Amino acid sequence: MMSPNHTPDVDRGSSHAANFRHTPLQIIHVIGNLLRIWSVYSMYRYLSQTGASVVLFIFSCVLPSAIIFLVLQKPWKGRPLSNTQVVPSVINGGITALYYILWGIGLKSCGPVRAILAEYSGAVLGVLSAALYGRKGHIWKKVGGLLAMLASFYFLSQGWAMATYSPFYILSLIEL
Repeated sequence: MMSPNHTPDVDRGSSHAANFRHTPLQIIHVIGNLLRIWSVYSMYRYLSQTGASVVLFIFSCVLPSAIIFLVLQKPWKGRPLSNTQVVPSVINGGITALYYILWGIGLKSCGPVRAILAEYSGAVLGVLSAALYGRKGHIWKKVGGLLAMLASFYFLSQGWAMATYSPFYILSLIEL
């Protein structure tokens, strides 16, 4: 006699339903990354073609979003910040503003590929930290991932993102 909690052997170990639940989130993640890359390239093109001030451009982008969030969040209706929270909030805002300005100047001077890579330099430190201080299981996978990231940063910094500097450029010259 079968128990009411018995599941057929066919469904055991199947994670298809779990993977299917995450699919919309993965699609949103991919679309968000593509929009981020598109916006970085658009910003670079605008700044390099018009010669606009980075500070004014960043300010004109952040101000409307700040107004929208103020209207939606209504911070004046909530609990006010204590005196010990005001100073760190102001310091955090100043550091964030400095980060945006320096990132915009770096984008204008170095181009979009290197600016995007600079954003992910923290990932290298995270992988290095996980390899050195994390669990010792699968250490070769962590070290291999770290080496692959460092190699990709090196090759892209040497100009391999452009077709003429790529080691595979010779293949495009061969006529079939």
